[in-house]
Amino acid sequence: RIIASGAGAVGKTYGVTRVPVVKNQALPAYDPRAVKGMGVTYATTPMGADHTAGYCVTANIMNVGGQLDPLAVKGQSELSSGLQVATAVIDTVGLCLFVAFPMLDIPDAFNAVVDMVNAKFGLSLNADDVSGLGQKILGIELDFNRRAGFTPAHDRLPEFFKYEKLPPHGHTFDVPDEHLDSVLKFS
Repeated sequence: RIIASGAGAVGKTYGVTRVPVVKNQALPAYDPRAVKGMGVTYATTPMGADHTAGYCVTANIMNVGGQLDPLAVKGQSELSSGLQVATAVIDTVGLCLFVAFPMLDIPDAFNAVVDMVNAKFGLSLNADDVSGLGQKILGIELDFNRRAGFTPAHDRLPEFFKYEKLPPHGHTFDVPDEHLDSVLKFS
């Protein structure tokens, strides 16, 4: 029963404080010291450590939709924010996240997705409307979290990522808290 409650609960039960979780959800796939954009997403997404909520690997590793040094602090918050907004819409309309890959590099692909959404739901959205929709969805999720007792203090990675260096290059997660606090502020 303890294990089924998640990594955060296991750590708490056994007195282990060095547990890689955000909002009690375990970090998947990418170490945030090596792919800082993913660390920003893990910390700030309403779901907790969810790599699909703002898949910064696109620009940090794959050079899809641009290129951003995964070890740099600059630009990671903006990258995560934009991807979280887009992902909120993609998830809401029932598309697979993989549709984002062509949308990031092919402008016509984004327009085709907007046209698809309009046709399916009888809407007449444009690109700006879609961004606003993603922001509204995230706002609703954040409001839910605040009502459930989550505060900005929960939008952080565990402390050990800030001071334990990741071999072989010795990087830490050094994105300032102010950057994290700005990610999902849209007004």
